[in-house]
Amino acid sequence: TNFSTFNQSDAWNATPWNTPFEKIYGNFFQIQEATNSTGHYYAFACMIRAITMLRVADCYGPMPYSQVKKGNFYVSYDTQEQVYTSILSDLANAADVLYNYYVETNGNAPLGANDPVFDGNYSGWAKLANSMRLRVAMRISGTWPGIAQEAAEAAVTHKAGLIESNSDNAMLSCGTQSNPYQLAAVSWGDLRVNANIVDYMNAYGDPRMPKFFNKSTLAGKTDKYVGMRTGDADFKKADAAGFSIPAYTATSKLMVFCAAETAFLRAEGKLRGWNVGSKTAKAYYEDGINLSMEQYQVSATEYLKIDEAPVVSHESDAVQNATATITNTVSVMWDDSEADNVNGKNFQRVITQKWIANYPLGLEAWAEYRRTLLPKSLVKPGQVTYNGVVFATANDSGNDIIPRLKYDSNEYTLNKENVTAAATSIGGDAYNTKLWWAKK
Repeated sequence: TNFSTFNQSDAWNATPWNTPFEKIYGNFFQIQEATNSTGHYYAFACMIRAITMLRVADCYGPMPYSQVKKGNFYVSYDTQEQVYTSILSDLANAADVLYNYYVETNGNAPLGANDPVFDGNYSGWAKLANSMRLRVAMRISGTWPGIAQEAAEAAVTHKAGLIESNSDNAMLSCGTQSNPYQLAAVSWGDLRVNANIVDYMNAYGDPRMPKFFNKSTLAGKTDKYVGMRTGDADFKKADAAGFSIPAYTATSKLMVFCAAETAFLRAEGKLRGWNVGSKTAKAYYEDGINLSMEQYQVSATEYLKIDEAPVVSHESDAVQNATATITNTVSVMWDDSEADNVNGKNFQRVITQKWIANYPLGLEAWAEYRRTLLPKSLVKPGQVTYNGVVFATANDSGNDIIPRLKYDSNEYTLNKENVTAAATSIGGDAYNTKLWWAKK
C-alpha cells in the first residue's frame, strides 16, 4: 500500500467512516435520551454530529444520517442531497437554540472548561454553526443552487453572526495529547508538507511560510522550504525525511474554522450573485487575505500588490528527480475589469487564496479541489493509481487526485441491501466515482 499514489489499504480507507460513527453516535444517543431530544445540550450534540458527518459525506457520498437510531446503524442511506440538507438543518437549529440560550441566560456557559474550543461560550458555537452552513452551502452550490443560496443567505443574516474576526476563530486545544500534525511529522516521521502548497507560496513570496512550515533539511536546500510531491511511489521513508514539515509544536492548537474562510466564502457568494453581505466580492476577497495575514501576525500590504501571475515551479532534488511548472495561475491583485461571476480569474483568485488560508485543513482542501479543480496540481505525471488502475493526470480533467473513498467492507456484510443501493445511485462504489457536487 502506498499513500502517495492513493493506494492505501481498505482498512485505512474505512477509518474516516468508522471512527466518526463509533466516536460520535455512542455519546449522541446518550444525550438524546437524557434530553428527550430537546434543549441546548441536544442542539449542541446535533451540531457536533453535523460538523463531523459533513466530513464523512465529503469522503464517501450517500450515507446513513437521518434514520440512524440507537442500536441500529445499518439503515437505509440518505441521498447526497438529503445528507447535506439535513446537515444544514441541524446547523441552523443549533445556531438558533445556542444563541437564544446565550442571550436569555446573559452568557451562561454550561460546558465551561469541558469545551476545548470556546470555553463553553455558546455565542462562539452559534457563529461556528452559521459559518459551517456557509461552507456547506458553497460545497453544493453547483449541484443544488436553490438550497445552497437559501442556506447561505440565512446564515449571513442570522442574529448570532459569523466567524468574522480572528478573535472568533474556532481553535481546538489538543489537551494532554500532542498536536497530531507534529506527532505524525516528528515522532513518527510519517508526514511531510506537500509540494503543492509550498511551491505556490514560494511563488507568491508568501510571508506566512515560516508560520506554516519548517525549512528543509535536504542537502543543498537547508535555506528553503521544500515540499514533497504526490504521485511518486518509488522512494524510501528515510529518504523523504529531509522535506519540510509543518511548523507546529506538541501544544499547537488545531484550526477548525477561521475568519478568513468566512470572508472568502462571502466573496464567492457575491460572484454567484447571492445576497451574502453589503460588501463587494473584491472587498470580501481582500478581507480574507488581510484576516489570514493578521491571524499569523504578518503584513498583507505587499502581498496584495502582486499584479502578475507567478509561475509555480518544483525543482528536482535528490529524492524526487522530476521538475514541474504550472503557468495557469493568477496574481493576487483583483481584476476590476472582470465581471462578477464564477467563470473568470477572480474566482480562481478566491479559491487559491482560501486554499492557502485554510492550511492545514486537508479534507477541506481535498473537497474544494474536487469541486473547483483549483488550484492546479503538481502531482507527478503518470504516477497516480487507484488500487492498481492508472488514471490520466491532466490538470484540467480533475483526474489527478482520488475523487472519493470506497465504503467499508463491513457495510456489505451487515447492511448489504442499503449500501448497494447507495453505490448504484452514484454510479458505483469505486475510487474514481465523482460525488454529485463535484460533477458541476
